[in-house]
Amino acid sequence: MVRNWQKEMKVGICVIDDDHRRLFSIVQDFEHAAAEARGEIDMPRLGAILDKLKTYVREHFEREEHMQLEARYDGYEENKRQHDELTRTLDKFVGKFNNGELGEGRTATDTMKDFLGVWLGGHILKTDRKMRGRILPWAG
Repeated sequence: MVRNWQKEMKVGICVIDDDHRRLFSIVQDFEHAAAEARGEIDMPRLGAILDKLKTYVREHFEREEHMQLEARYDGYEENKRQHDELTRTLDKFVGKFNNGELGEGRTATDTMKDFLGVWLGGHILKTDRKMRGRILPWAG
């Protein structure tokens, strides 16, 4: 599970790398808010951070997909499919979190942190890195 952006995640496209750093920053905001609560989980605050993450994920996916289409990237279809699947999964997961369907506060928060680390890190390391060297670094 990956909790922080790492240099191995670089795809060599500044806009995309910056987006990925920002996504991890939002996840870290979530983790910090949970840690600061010390047992008194502030569900509305955590929910607001997750809503911010959902919004930024959509913006990032649109930006990345647009660049891939412009570059005629041959991995576009697979990446788009994963983006759509990840968006649906994130929406469902955040909805369950916000509705208290993931258990009590601490358990729900830990579950969400684990999910976000696996989801972001896995997609970037396994799928997005395939773009490295295949889309011009100054694209975007």
